[in-house]
Formats: sequence, C-alpha cells, structure tokens
Amino acid sequence: MIKYWQSMQDYKYFLTESKVHFDPSERNRLHTELWKPWQKLRLFDTDKAMRFLLPFYSSTGRPAINQPQILRSFILFFLLHSEGLAKPSLTLWVDRLKHDRVLAALIGCTPDSLPQPGSYFDFMDRLWAAPGTDLYARDKLLPASRNRKKPVRPKGKNQKAQEAKPKITDSIEKWLLRGKDIPFNFEERLQRFFYYVAVLPSMECGLIPRDHLTVSGDGTAVHTHASPHGHHRAGALENLRHFSDPDAAWGWDSDLEKYYFGYTLFQLSCYNSQLRTDIPLLLRFTSARRHDSVCFLTAFHELEKHMPAVPIENMCLDSAMDNYPTYRLLKSRGIRAFIDLNDKCGRPKTIPDTITIDRDGTPLCQENLRMKPNGYDCSSGYLMWRCPYGKEHCHKCRNSCTDSRYGRVVKTRPEWDIRLYTDVPRGTDAYKKVYDQRTATERINNRILNDYGLHRMFIHTKEHYSFMTTMIGICLHLDARYKQQAQCAQTAA
Repeated sequence: MIKYWQSMQDYKYFLTESKVHFDPSERNRLHTELWKPWQKLRLFDTDKAMRFLLPFYSSTGRPAINQPQILRSFILFFLLHSEGLAKPSLTLWVDRLKHDRVLAALIGCTPDSLPQPGSYFDFMDRLWAAPGTDLYARDKLLPASRNRKKPVRPKGKNQKAQEAKPKITDSIEKWLLRGKDIPFNFEERLQRFFYYVAVLPSMECGLIPRDHLTVSGDGTAVHTHASPHGHHRAGALENLRHFSDPDAAWGWDSDLEKYYFGYTLFQLSCYNSQLRTDIPLLLRFTSARRHDSVCFLTAFHELEKHMPAVPIENMCLDSAMDNYPTYRLLKSRGIRAFIDLNDKCGRPKTIPDTITIDRDGTPLCQENLRMKPNGYDCSSGYLMWRCPYGKEHCHKCRNSCTDSRYGRVVKTRPEWDIRLYTDVPRGTDAYKKVYDQRTATERINNRILNDYGLHRMFIHTKEHYSFMTTMIGICLHLDARYKQQAQCAQTAA
C-alpha cells in the first residue's frame, strides 16, 4: 500500500521551506543551471499519476513511501542529462542525490529520506504487465546459439529487412477488423500511464489539437550494450550461456547499413505548428526482427485501445508501411492515409490498360506529362484529372489529344486501387503539406536516442528500455509545455 503521497501542494510548500536553508551558492544554482529543469518539473502534476498508480499497490502489507519523489527523480534525471548536467547512469544519479541537497529538494526529499535504489526498480516492475519469469535470473543458462541467426540482408540501400512471416499484416488486419485484441501487450500499463500523465494534460492545455489531428509513425533501431553471445558461467556446459539481455535480437539498421543487436522502438507522434515542436503520443518496443509494417498495426491498435480521446484525421507513414492491409484498416476507421509509395510495388491490375500512369497513380497525357487533379465527381465517384496546360492547351501542347480548348480529361476511380488513389490525391500541394509533418517522428527519435541519451544508457531488458523511454516521453511533453508557457509570457509582455 502507499503510506503517504506527497501532493503537488505539499511538494511546492516543501520546496519553498527548503530554499530558506540554502546558502547563496545553492540559490544561485537553482536560478541558473537548474532553472529550466526546475520549471519543467513544476509543470508535471504527480496527483494525476497517483490516481493511476493506486490500483497497483496492495491495501495491506508493508507501506510504500516516496513514490511521487521516485517519479520526479526519474524525470529530473533525464531533464538534467539532456542539458549535459547528469551522467547516463541511474546508479550514479541515486548516489549523487545523497550528496546534493538542492537536487534532493527538487524531487521532494531531504538528503536523509531519499528512496533507496531498490525502490526505483520496484517502481518499474509495477508498471510492467509481463508475468514473472526466471529468464533474467543470473543463474539462468540458455543455448549459446540463441542469437546466432540474423535476418536476411536486404538488397539496395535504405531498405528494411523482410518480415520473417509473410502475409502477417493481412492476418493482423483481419484480426483487428473483427474487434479482437492483439495479445502480449506487456507495455499496457506504461502506455496508459503515459496517456493519463502526459498526453491528456497536453490536450487540455492545447498542445495536442482535439480535431484535425495529423499523426505520424516511424520505427528506429535501438542498439543494446549487451553481448549477443552471452557470458560463460563457471561450471556450466560449453553450449550454455548466461544472457544479460535475453529479450534483444538481431536486426538490420537501414540508416547505418549494418546489423545491430537490440530492439525496434516504434512511436506515434504529432506536430504542433504554432510552437514548432514535436509531441509523442505512443511509445512501444518490439523485437529488432519485426518489420515496421507489423509494428505500426500493433501500435495503432494500442493507441485506439488505450488512448480513446486522441482524434486522428490523417496518418502519415513512410514506404515501409505501404501495404494494402494498412490502407484498408485506416479506411475502415475513417482516417486519411498519407503513405509514401514503395518502389517494389508495380502497376495494379485493376487499373485499365487504356490509362498510362506515373508511379504514384497520376495519369500521364500523350506528351508523357503528369495531369493535374481537377476535383471529384460525387455523382459518379470519379476523380477528375485535366491536361497540365489547362486553358492554354490549344497553343502550348505540341501533340494535341483533343479539339477541346481545355484539353483532355481523364477519370479514375478510388476503388481501382486504394494505395494510389487516396482521399487527398497524391502529388498535390494539399497532400505534400500534410505529409511534411511526418518528419516529426524522425526528430523525436533523435531526441530520445541522442538528446536524452537512451543509446548511452547501459540498461538491459525490454522492461527497462520501455520504462526509461516513457520517462523521456514525459520530458518531451514538459519541454513543449515549458515552450508554450514561455511563448505566452512573451506575448503578454
């Protein structure tokens, strides 16, 4: 059970009282190098976290203490690390708090009442839904050949490794359209926690719009520091090893063009154009062997399930998610798809041979020029395409295809191919304007891995990676709220 939860009001009172006992140098630190992390930490409402966490603690037994302080400690740790003021080690951070009463006060503790290192790991365990297993035990031995197999190296540059299970996206789509859940969502508690303490508050303060929301998705390679070969234990058989990160697997890093050992981090995010800032919505880790097309369908299902108040109008994805099951699923949900085309896909057989098209489905005229979108015929359900010269067709076109002054008009039906003929026609300015927001996911990946140092942390297991990434996601929301607050103050001045 939770013995005492330090409310936000109590935390602010405690910090005010602690500042009275600071010497001039400590007060100077608080208003210089620690100013931004301190102000961002004050924007995080731990009272909302308490309402979510209470069901995960028993009403009897030894009471748990310092839970909000532990949560603030995680967030302050990453905020300071992003500013270059803390090393990427949780152990060193906990030890540092014992010798720095200013940092201890910022998380809501005195130096003699700080939570012990074991309390941090207990806090992580309560937000992980996986059943108990001895796979991570120090005396657990597994075959030395466990990580010997690697995915097939893709042909060409910047290509993803092929999914080991063909047609798996079709199976997932049918499963979701029947209203069934995808099992083994061990990150469920973390995703719901992130929704209540980060996403919803950001929606309330206007960072995330409640309508006309464009969401982007992308995956990135996360390299673990664990050895893929394991470690030999004294007295164990030669073909048995201990693995410090048994969840990790071999994958293909399309950016570095090499194999890596670790995980795939897939995240869904949005872009705030007024603040010019990127905001994560859902974070999930999966096997490095999984293709991004599978990761998206799973992440999208979890977003629908755990974050019902997030309204999606547009979905922007890269060519790795260019497959019919994704288009059909988004269509069934009333979401407009903005997905880059994969060059491996050829001309659909459903398009009449009388029409010549470009790679994105845009009809080509007799001069082999791309025709221009010319509206939508509601009565017949056709998309209209006109001559690229328009009204100047007669005196500009060298090979006139018609006597009409306006030039030839070609009609296409969206039903011919759901990939090529999207709700917003490909190649138009409207399409490009929405699709440009997809770069938000790439910037968030960079911030998580590099600015907040996930790649530099020597952590193991999917549980710890998922938890640390969730804490970083909360920090990204606090960064956006701080920027919003500063912009409002500047406008008022």
